Amino acid sequence: RVHGALREKYGITDDMVMPFEPVPIIDCPSVGNLCAPIICEQMKIKSQNDTAALEEAKDICYKKGFYEGVFIVPDFAGMAVEAAKPIVRERMLAAGQALKYWEPEGEVVSRSGDSCVAALVDQWYLCYENAEWKALVQRNIDALNTYHPETKAAFTEKLRDMHEWACSRSFGLGTRIPWATQ
Repeated sequence: RVHGALREKYGITDDMVMPFEPVPIIDCPSVGNLCAPIICEQMKIKSQNDTAALEEAKDICYKKGFYEGVFIVPDFAGMAVEAAKPIVRERMLAAGQALKYWEPEGEVVSRSGDSCVAALVDQWYLCYENAEWKALVQRNIDALNTYHPETKAAFTEKLRDMHEWACSRSFGLGTRIPWATQ
């Protein structure tokens, strides 16, 4: 709004910006119902080039909104954001207004120090939280001749810590699951 020359540089006309005001949807007792402008003012952020300060402001706003925030919009008015988030998420997914999306918060680096491209792909998982499955695996460990008791103990310890474990991949190195269609 403030920088006409910057808007002009990117082909953004006044009618695309000027008639609009932020719409409050969450109230945070400590900062009111428009957290971002207040936090930016408190932190004296004047430019989109203040990237470190903007990142900090975003983190503050997200945390305040999630942990302190209360919705002020219909359907969820008075409900804590933390409690309403899964309900809103499921409602939007069911209505086709959203899709599941995950993104790493920062650069993903392999153990060898290489930058990685992360992707969400369908995988098959073994569910070691299932008591029957875990007991079956433990019986197989018990019957296994590992030659050293430390090895068998390490398998048992690892099994105790396992919950869901990816056993296949749809690209790269991985195991083909016989019943999978891909």
